[in-house]
Amino acid sequence: MKKRTDAPTDRLFEKIGKIGMVLPVAAASLLSTGSVAQVAGSPAKMTLGSAMPDPNGEITADRQRAYRLFKAITGIAIAIDDSRLAQMESLIAAGNEKGAAAIATSDPSFYDVQLRDLARKMSVREESVTAPLSDFVATFVGVARDGLDARELLSGNFIYRADIAKVLVNGQGQPEVRNDTLADIVNSNNHYADLQARSYSLYSVLVRENGQQYSNDGETLQPMTDAAGLITTRQWIREHADAGTNRRLVEFSFRQFMCAPMEAWMDASRPDDFVGRDVDRFPGGSHEKYQVTCKACHTQMDAFRQAFAYVNFAGGRTRLTPGQVVGKMNRNSNMFPSGYSTTNDRWVNYATAPRNADQFGWRGPASGSGMADFGRLLANSKGFSRCMTKRVFASICKRAPGPAEEAAIRVIADQFEGDYKLKGLAETVAVSPICISRE
Repeated sequence: MKKRTDAPTDRLFEKIGKIGMVLPVAAASLLSTGSVAQVAGSPAKMTLGSAMPDPNGEITADRQRAYRLFKAITGIAIAIDDSRLAQMESLIAAGNEKGAAAIATSDPSFYDVQLRDLARKMSVREESVTAPLSDFVATFVGVARDGLDARELLSGNFIYRADIAKVLVNGQGQPEVRNDTLADIVNSNNHYADLQARSYSLYSVLVRENGQQYSNDGETLQPMTDAAGLITTRQWIREHADAGTNRRLVEFSFRQFMCAPMEAWMDASRPDDFVGRDVDRFPGGSHEKYQVTCKACHTQMDAFRQAFAYVNFAGGRTRLTPGQVVGKMNRNSNMFPSGYSTTNDRWVNYATAPRNADQFGWRGPASGSGMADFGRLLANSKGFSRCMTKRVFASICKRAPGPAEEAAIRVIADQFEGDYKLKGLAETVAVSPICISRE
């Protein structure tokens, strides 16, 4: 094997190697003899074209490696004689796979396909890649494209939307997407639905808009004074604050941003002083069942739930009533009248027992008020950087990392924390020993 030229990655791989990881067996050849998809056309719209490889050209092992690497990172296949693969081949031959990966992450399809689909799955309860384009998805892609600190995904006070100058009919005249902030972004998903329907390239047209907004009456825009990045986007609130008791906002925040479904962090040993009055302490007539099952989830979830005491989704839009607890927080209070009654948005972190302390790696205060503090707590934890590493790994490597690879994931996550850039994380993951075989 040739000596690598990117020293930081060398040190990373050396640490992973010491863990004793076994390289996965390479998948069958991905080379196609027919046409392959590629990004082409105008700079604003993403279209599919085709190209045929040179039948007389030599296909070296390094070129094949470049092909697989490009497809893994971008989510699309290109012709084997594409000039981008030629550049990547040269870098791979020189031992600089990280540099080769950087060519792939610089391609618009990395954002328009790979990161878009990753964000789509995170944006809905069904975790479906067919989820609609939304402010959640656009903001995720925009943060990556602009090289922002990924922690702003949970702490930023902005969204990404289309630059109207880039979505005009034939570059002039009326925009092809509905773009009224109140009607088409706050009160509906029209803006993003139009971007999707017209196949616009998110990489090309997105622009950051500072200051998230909401509307209680559907007619007046108000600033989101308790913004928490993706957690306060319309799409996220729509998915998780529609009806219910706002527990789902906590459950899915941990599921999507900490990679911890409820069963992975339940703990019956924690105090139940925040468990709501709507939770039966004698389900089926058994207090023991509450102690063993119900309490294990609710002690931590309900203590965090207070962060969302003032938020609701109704009438197709986010509603916020600072200082006034929304009614659903205290519904069904006659189930157990002695339970906790929410009076404000003060929350407490009870997910601190040894097992949870290790998997989440908290580096923030043990309590806070509102959604912004809650988002910052998650964003600054080791659990967040590890989860983003796992999500990028699953997206690029086409499988979830196994339990035996947890130590390697943590090594990569620690490096990610050096700058919190999602682009760099994707490059490191793609060329790591636990992702794609070097053959």
